[in-house]
Amino acid sequence: MLVHCLDAIKKHTDADHEIYVVTRDAAYEDLLPFLSTPEFPAHCFIRINTKGGSGVHGRMLDAVIPRMTRQPYVLTLDSDCFPIADGWMSDLLAMMRDEDVGCAGILHPWGPPPPSMGKHLTEYRVRSQHCWDTTHVACQLVRTHGWLEGMQYSKGDDTGLAIPAILKAKGKRCVGFKPTRCPKSNTSLDPEYNRYVGVVYGDKVYHHGGYTRIVGDGDIPVFKESFGWALDSVDENGEDAAWLHDEELCHRFVFDREEEIASEKMQRLFGLHSQRMSG
Repeated sequence: MLVHCLDAIKKHTDADHEIYVVTRDAAYEDLLPFLSTPEFPAHCFIRINTKGGSGVHGRMLDAVIPRMTRQPYVLTLDSDCFPIADGWMSDLLAMMRDEDVGCAGILHPWGPPPPSMGKHLTEYRVRSQHCWDTTHVACQLVRTHGWLEGMQYSKGDDTGLAIPAILKAKGKRCVGFKPTRCPKSNTSLDPEYNRYVGVVYGDKVYHHGGYTRIVGDGDIPVFKESFGWALDSVDENGEDAAWLHDEELCHRFVFDREEEIASEKMQRLFGLHSQRMSG
């Protein structure tokens, strides 16, 4: 997947950029073959000595991002999240030219909670962060000077969620690419509910995503059987996910049942298997 990501960046990025691959000690040896290539010299691979467990990805980023302040922007990009069309980076940089914008990237693929929802509810806490008012750390562009104000990826309810929360508290907006399409379902499952795996954002960025949704008990029939054909094409066969631009192979999101879809997300999140949608 890392190879797919690096190849896609090279193919579709027109803006000037530097790439840094951040890895834990445990995975560093697996990356050594890349160090012999002129395109990715040794300094591009940053080795972090940290324990695993909860919050490891946030701690890794917190150890690296403060070193990047000589650049005006930094983009976090998961290895399974990569461009599938030209102009993706230029578009994000253009969004950041508005001083009211704090971060730009792919947006969480669910609608925000209704204004009537009580802010004391756990559902509000989840939905107010996992919504398209908020960027996803898998592809999130921020200004580096913000780190002087104490922002950290390891804070918040999950990796990177504290970043847009802090920026919003300062009156900044989070903007970017909303989900536009995903693979067609190979079962009776309605793909409108799939905001987890193989999702394309703004028709320009693909997020493989949803690893725990695929391997977790109870979710295998829903996601692996329905969308595994497409995920395998990208993961195992090394296909460029740009084929998802083909209207015959993808489902284009309609966004006509967002409260139903948000309700199903909460049921899935809290393990209510009997109330989940099924294939």
